[in-house]
Amino acid sequence: MKHYLGIGGMAGLDANPAKHILKYAQAHPGVGMALGDIGHDATAAVVADGKVVFAVEEERLNRSKHFMGLPSLAIEACAQAAGVPADAMQMSYYLDPTDEHRKHRMESCGRFVDAATVAAIDQEFRSVQASIVKQSAAWPTITPIDHHVAHAASAYYPSAFDRSLVLVVDGQGESASTTLMLGDAKGLHPLASYPVTASLGYLYSDITGYLGFEPIEDEYKIMGLAAYGTVDEYAAFFDGLIKHEPDGSFVIPSLLDKPMKRLRDWSRALGAPRQVDAKIEDRHIAIAYSLQKAVERATLRLLETYEAKHKTRHLCIAGGVGLNCTMNGIIDRTGMFDSIFVQPAAGDSGAALGAAYESYYRENPDGPRIRQEVVYYGPSYDGARVESALASFGDQITYTRPVDYIGEVARLLADGKVFGWYQGRMEFGPRALGNRSILADARRPDMKDRVNGMVKKREEFRPFAPSVTAEGADKFFELNAREQYEFMTVAVKAKPERASEIPAVVHVNGTARVHVVRKEANPRYWELLTRFGEKTGVPILLNTSFNVKGESIVCTPEDAIRCFLGTGIDHLALDGWLVSKKA
Repeated sequence: MKHYLGIGGMAGLDANPAKHILKYAQAHPGVGMALGDIGHDATAAVVADGKVVFAVEEERLNRSKHFMGLPSLAIEACAQAAGVPADAMQMSYYLDPTDEHRKHRMESCGRFVDAATVAAIDQEFRSVQASIVKQSAAWPTITPIDHHVAHAASAYYPSAFDRSLVLVVDGQGESASTTLMLGDAKGLHPLASYPVTASLGYLYSDITGYLGFEPIEDEYKIMGLAAYGTVDEYAAFFDGLIKHEPDGSFVIPSLLDKPMKRLRDWSRALGAPRQVDAKIEDRHIAIAYSLQKAVERATLRLLETYEAKHKTRHLCIAGGVGLNCTMNGIIDRTGMFDSIFVQPAAGDSGAALGAAYESYYRENPDGPRIRQEVVYYGPSYDGARVESALASFGDQITYTRPVDYIGEVARLLADGKVFGWYQGRMEFGPRALGNRSILADARRPDMKDRVNGMVKKREEFRPFAPSVTAEGADKFFELNAREQYEFMTVAVKAKPERASEIPAVVHVNGTARVHVVRKEANPRYWELLTRFGEKTGVPILLNTSFNVKGESIVCTPEDAIRCFLGTGIDHLALDGWLVSKKA
């Protein structure tokens, strides 16, 4: 059996994307768009016979969140899991910065900036090419895959749709920021591609920074903040930034403005930028709301144009902007598509997976199309490793192995206890879906604030997601094709008559980033939800990722115990063990 290894990541000015952006801006003060050798969320993934064998982000192993660089630990983990040396696999890389892409970038940027700025952007692109050539020297047979093709492959092939429109939206690929493709039995076919001067991802990141948060890290905070808005107060401003064309496309010229000019222009229209840790004002909420609406309008206009032409009735979504579950929910509720599939690892980690998929299907065009039903593709640790970890923290914890493990956890959750929940293989992508989760009772109105403040140590305005059994989902949420809600990628409306029963997981605008759990996908987690539902009448738990602000999701049993001890979590359910803190 042949294995296909996809790789993502690139050495930059700093291992942390936000610090990289800052350093690049300082080095190139005349270039408005933060570029440079950027490869956040370094990842390695293995595909064989159309199925994912193993996939893991480097950050989970080296504990450096959004790590930029080569995923050396992840590659080693993939080789061990597949039982095949890395250099014996068919290797592919999630970027292909050809001279053709360079010319496209220069042409699109040259419409809006002077020759000196174009020259700086050209120099940046050439530096990316040089970096990739240098790092590829270690793998002479590696195949470069166009970045947006990799994203598209990550969503289309595991969707198992016979025919689908495919939307890729992110900050940038080699020369594109938005791409539309058609997926069918013969593979992926390009329909349209829009340059970095039309980047909704960069616009969202720039406003994230303007509102005092960290780009490439905190965009989801802006999405959560936007839900508190009610009036599109800054619609004219954003519609002025996003120049729409008759064919549904658009450009955002101000992305290339010199930073000081953009700051001046935006401050005149929006008021002074928010400083880090300053109080969030109504104005900041209104800006976030109008940004979200503007991105939704631009995306829907594109989709309407291409769905009218191709009438696929199915949609696949990938790219960093694809993690905007509010936008995905709006698309879902339009009824434009019968079903949508959002790659759970829609960001750059998913592009590494997509590179492996694309490499496989190029060689095996008639290979099986297998729907992705889980995200549990990462490392797992056996019972001996778990017991060793428990023993190493024996001076700080007590632990038992209850006969009715699930029943005891369900009872304590119903009593208001907060749990760290750890089992099996780690999730791939940014969402914790029942193997590396923090769990709490969604019925308790105070639980959102408690978990936000004492456990996650994050802003109070951010919502939490519900996990619900497949059997109970329709009773609480307004759903279409149920399988599209299994990865916490689409915000849905809670049923008004049931929303008051689960206040900790329904956002201020009445939506929830629902996680529907089937027994076949995660038997133990499904049983916990079911047993909790039998006790309470509500088969729903508040579910958030098992980590604290600024840290990666826990990977090893030791990571889980350390996080448990450093937070207000009451108990840890560790692969059959019930763990408590000593007094």
